[in-house]
Amino acid sequence: MLPALGYGLLLLGAFALDVAARTRGRGVTAADAVAAAMRRTPGRTVVLLTWLWVGVHFLAR
Repeated sequence: MLPALGYGLLLLGAFALDVAARTRGRGVTAADAVAAAMRRTPGRTVVLLTWLWVGVHFLAR
């Protein structure tokens, strides 16, 4: 129960930062960060491994 609460708080914080970046008109949004990571092969590898980890731990049940 406690780890799920921790992940939920991290997700809520990331969402709040993304909303703040979009409303203030400055800063980098999550979409900008992923788009920048996808421009190079190491970034694509990190994004792929992150999606695999999320899929195995949260979506496969």
